[in-house]
Amino acid sequence: MSSVVTDPVRWFLLHGPLRLLPDSMLGDENDVGRLFLRPPEKGVPYRALLTEIGAAAGVHDSAAGLVVTGYEESEEILRSNDWSADQPVAIPPAAGFYRWLTRRSVPIALDAPALVFMDPPEHTRLRKLVFPMFTHRAVTGSIDIIAKHTETVLAELDGRENIDLVEDFARKIPIRVISDFLGIPDLGDMLHSLGGHGAKLLDVGITFPEYRRGMTQARKFTDFIVDCTKDSSLLQDGFLKDCVRMHAAGELTFAELLTLVGFVFAAGFETTVSFIANSIVTVLEHGLGAEVLADGRLSDPWFEELLRYDSPIQLTHRTARVETKIGDRVVSPGTGALIWVGAVNYDARAYPNPGTLDVANIATRTSMSFSTGVHRCLGASLAKVQGQVAVGSFLTAYPEARLLPGRQWRDSIVLHGHIRVPLALTSGR
Repeated sequence: MSSVVTDPVRWFLLHGPLRLLPDSMLGDENDVGRLFLRPPEKGVPYRALLTEIGAAAGVHDSAAGLVVTGYEESEEILRSNDWSADQPVAIPPAAGFYRWLTRRSVPIALDAPALVFMDPPEHTRLRKLVFPMFTHRAVTGSIDIIAKHTETVLAELDGRENIDLVEDFARKIPIRVISDFLGIPDLGDMLHSLGGHGAKLLDVGITFPEYRRGMTQARKFTDFIVDCTKDSSLLQDGFLKDCVRMHAAGELTFAELLTLVGFVFAAGFETTVSFIANSIVTVLEHGLGAEVLADGRLSDPWFEELLRYDSPIQLTHRTARVETKIGDRVVSPGTGALIWVGAVNYDARAYPNPGTLDVANIATRTSMSFSTGVHRCLGASLAKVQGQVAVGSFLTAYPEARLLPGRQWRDSIVLHGHIRVPLALTSGR
């Protein structure tokens, strides 16, 4: 079925109502769903909102449906088989039609079916296929490679007085690491385009032009993957070559191959870029410097606290399969629950002082940023190593770096990160 026909329909079912509805139809100014879908300016105002929401964390009825802001409640949902991770649509009664339309569309990278929207047993089968590539041993073995890429990027900054932290540093490292991991040399331009436009497909309530631009970039990447399945000599040893081999052996369908490659991009690229930039900005804002480091890397406690404080992911969603309960609340089958990860990380019942950057907050529990249950982030260890090495190396090299005016946040509900951070460098190299 032609994308000229399907793209407008799929956009409307996924995003249309959230984009087109006036604010007045999303509840009053204090409605939690409206606050989530129409948040204040990122940075201090947004953290102030999260702190306020966290003081009354739990499960909230809203014009947007159930919104979960409590740590225990979100953990209960994410660990339960009573809830499905299936991709939500903005018009729930049309969910069946959307699935039908998706099955009859040409598979596209970053598009459904995505690993994050799969339930067992399909999710379990695919996760087991790629799990060996993300074990602690495998990730530990990549530390030297990540460190080498980081040193190369830092060397490119030598002699410069001012930089854009995102474009000149935070974005470059994950691009090079993922290119190595996938086994695709010179993937930078393609990943850059996917990050700029394709990542919008991971968001909610986007405009139709944004959707079309995202789908255009995703289709270009899909065409590249098709070429790789026809000629594996294009690939070096790595994740993609292994997946192409499994596809050739009949262990993966082409749609599943795209699902796994899209997962590596979605889970390992934009979120890692955001963590690196967010963390450096936060450390500089608070004047912490060497306090957050251990042996030249971001320490484990500070990694967890910075991940909690400015989570790169702000939303996940579940739909009740059967009649179930959240705490004492009975929930009917088909009920959707928006899990506001950012607010969950500010739950005052879970963290002693959530509105303040303090490693004491994560003394007894980590954040919900990597999720939990069967959908806990498979690439968490790789993302952690990249973040610790990149942030630690930058702060060691430029301990007196200064933030300049002109910072910009990504216009996104789901993805939480900067797109521009002007910095003045005072070299310690």
